[in-house]
Amino acid sequence: MKKNHLIFKTDQIQAIEKKIFSAGIFSPQRLMELAAKSVIENLILTFGKPSALSIFCGRGNNGADGYLCSIISHEMGITTTVIETQNDRNMAEYARLARDKCKKNGIKLIPFNKDFCIDSGIIIDALVGSGLRDIPRDETRDIIEFINKQNAPIVSIDVPSGVTANSGHVHLIAVKADLTICMIALKPGLTSGEAKNYCGKVIIEDFGIKVDDFADTHFGELLEINGLLKLLPERRQTAHKYNSGICLVVGGDYGFGGAPIIASEGSMRVGAGLTRIVTRPAHVAACLSRNPECLVNGVESIQEAQQFTKKVNVVVIGPGLGKSSWSEQMLKVFLEVNVPIILDADALNLISDGNLGSLLRNKRTILTPHSGEAARLLGCTTKEIDKDRFSTVRELQKIYGGTVLLKGSGSLLCSDQSDKVFVCPYGNPSLATAGSGDLLSGMIGGFISQGLSENHSSVLGLLIHSFAADVARYEKLDRGMIATDLLCYVRRIINSTEAVVPYDNFSNSGMKVG
Repeated sequence: MKKNHLIFKTDQIQAIEKKIFSAGIFSPQRLMELAAKSVIENLILTFGKPSALSIFCGRGNNGADGYLCSIISHEMGITTTVIETQNDRNMAEYARLARDKCKKNGIKLIPFNKDFCIDSGIIIDALVGSGLRDIPRDETRDIIEFINKQNAPIVSIDVPSGVTANSGHVHLIAVKADLTICMIALKPGLTSGEAKNYCGKVIIEDFGIKVDDFADTHFGELLEINGLLKLLPERRQTAHKYNSGICLVVGGDYGFGGAPIIASEGSMRVGAGLTRIVTRPAHVAACLSRNPECLVNGVESIQEAQQFTKKVNVVVIGPGLGKSSWSEQMLKVFLEVNVPIILDADALNLISDGNLGSLLRNKRTILTPHSGEAARLLGCTTKEIDKDRFSTVRELQKIYGGTVLLKGSGSLLCSDQSDKVFVCPYGNPSLATAGSGDLLSGMIGGFISQGLSENHSSVLGLLIHSFAADVARYEKLDRGMIATDLLCYVRRIINSTEAVVPYDNFSNSGMKVG
C-alpha cells in the first residue's frame, strides 16, 4: 500500500471530514464505527487477541470511539470493561449515543477510581485524543497517571491523551502509548519533538479515502528516503574531481579542531570532488593526519582567509568555529562568498549574538540549528522552542530566509521553495553525540558541491544521516556510536538503489472498509 505522507492540522482534518459527510461517503456515526473497528483490528494485529480490554473513555468524540470499541470487543468474546470519567456533564452527542449502546449490550461501565486494578489484557486510551486544548483537568491527569503505571500495552486513539495534536507539546503529562491509531491523516504533533516519547508505533487509518481529494491544502509532508535516492548525482565516465565540485569547510578555533575534520569527512564521503578546510594553523597537522585527501589551510587574518573565497561551490561554516574575534572575522569573510552557505553551530551563535544577521539577506543559506541554537536566534528559551517546533522552523525561515533545518527528534525542514513543513521520520538517540551535526552539515555541503539544489541537498543529507543511524540501531551497533561511525552506513546507503527500511514507525492501516 502506498503511504499517505501528507500531514494535516486538526482544523484541516475537520474540514476534510465535513466534505466526506457532505459527499455522503460516510456519516459521522459510520466513521466512528470504522474508527473503532480499525483500533480493534490493529490492536490484535500488533499484540494478538487479548484476554481482556480496559477502555478509558472521556466525554468527547474520542470517548465515543472508545465506547464503540467496547461493543466490538464484547462481541468478539473479549472481557471488556469501560472506565469512565466520573463527571459526565457536557458529554458530546455521539459519546452519549455510543455509551447508551454499550449499556444496551450489557457492557460493564464503571467510574474511575484510583483503587481500580488492571491485572491482564490491553488498555485503550480514548480520553481526549486530538481534542486537547489546554492542560488536562485534575481527573484526566489522575487517569493518565494511573494508565502509565500499569504493566499492560497501551493503545491510543488518534493522539495519546495529553499530547497536543498540532504541535506535539505535552501539557505536564500524557499517556505513554505503545501504539497510536491516527484517524484520517497524520497530525503534526505525532511526528516531532517531545510527543515522540509518547506515541509508540503510529498507524494511519485513512479508511480507504484519498484524503487529498477532499483537502484544500495540507500542512506538511513526511519525507521518505527511497523516493529521493534517485536525486543522487551520477558521474560521467569521463568525470574529474572538479565536476563534483569544491566544498569549503571553515571552523576549528582553539580547542575545537575536530569539528571541521568531521564535517570534511561528511563532504568527501557523499561524493564532493574536493574538500578544503580553513582553520587555525595549530590544527593543520591534525586535519592532514586524519584526512590526507583534504586540502587544509591555516589562517590567522582576514587577508589570509580571503584568498580561499574563490573557486568554491559551497561553504560550510560553523563546525568548531568558536566565538572569538577570529571566529567573527572568518564568518564575515565567508558570508561574502556568492555561493550556497551552510551555517551551523557557532556560526549561528555569532549571528544571534551580534549584527551579522543582516549579512544573510539575499544569500543562498541553509541554517541547521538544534533547539538551543534556535532559541538564541529567536531570542527565547529552549522550552518555548520545543513547545511548538513547527512554528519555530517557520519563524526562523521567515526571518532568515533560505532553508532552515531544525534538528532534533523528528527533524523539520522549511524553505523558500514551499510553504509546507517537511518532517524526517528517521533517526534515534544515537545521533545525540558530539560531531553528529558537524557531519550532517558536511554531507549537505558535499551534495551541493555536486550540483544539487540547496533544498534537495538538505533533504538528502538529513534523510541519509538519520537513516544511517537507524541501520546501525537495527544491527544493534548504535550504543556507543560516535559521529564518524555513521559514515560506513552512509556509504552503503548512497551506493544502493533502494534503502531497506529497518523498521517503520509510521505505517498505513490495512483495514478493509466494508
